[in-house]
Amino acid sequence: MATRPTLSTSSLPAVSEPEASATASPARGKEMRTNLLSKLRPPPLVHAWDFWHDRQDRKKDGTPTAPVESETPYEDRLVHMCTITDVREFWELFNNFDIATLPLRDSVHLFHKGVKPVWEDPRNVRGGSWTFRVPKDKAKDFWKEICMMAIGEQLQEAVSSKRIKFLDDICGISLSVRFTSTLITIWNRDADHAAGIAKILEVVLHQLPQELVPKESAYYYKRHSEHSGFKAPAAEVKPEGE
Repeated sequence: MATRPTLSTSSLPAVSEPEASATASPARGKEMRTNLLSKLRPPPLVHAWDFWHDRQDRKKDGTPTAPVESETPYEDRLVHMCTITDVREFWELFNNFDIATLPLRDSVHLFHKGVKPVWEDPRNVRGGSWTFRVPKDKAKDFWKEICMMAIGEQLQEAVSSKRIKFLDDICGISLSVRFTSTLITIWNRDADHAAGIAKILEVVLHQLPQELVPKESAYYYKRHSEHSGFKAPAAEVKPEGE
């Protein structure tokens, strides 16, 4: 019977102790995994988003605001927190910014990069928003769903049209803490786009889990210019495409 060939290792150099520990160490395996994950780019978002915090009790520099809220310019209270460009950055923000800890009357805003969450911003001045009054115990889940619709472009798809002039746009979303509830708002650019406005509501009501769907009396649409605090720009910026 023929002899089976064998593999001889007697002439191979011995593995040094540092080399053996480097390949067997759990830390080494963790390091390799970390390096691998760092090279896998998370899915980028269609739009970059700015995250803002409206801190009612203090200005950007940390100093207290005036006792009368109206004496402090709104933009002085806005603090830009970060810019989000991919899915991982969104979840890092969402999981590490607990909206349940926000003080009464504080707000947070997730807006297209370059658009400020103020009515008079050139991208907002001719727009309006849907406002949903949400019970506080459902606010976090409701906010998460609206965030996902925003960064996932479902809301933007709702206002898409074949118009050439003054295209509608989803400018951003907001969450504001009130005494008995939380206000969650979806801002669009064109308050005259009736079909788009209706479609936004349709998408929201359809996409929300059944337990989060609000009563009809708990939401409404309003133009920014109809708010008593709206300050019309001295010279309105001409819209793109007009």
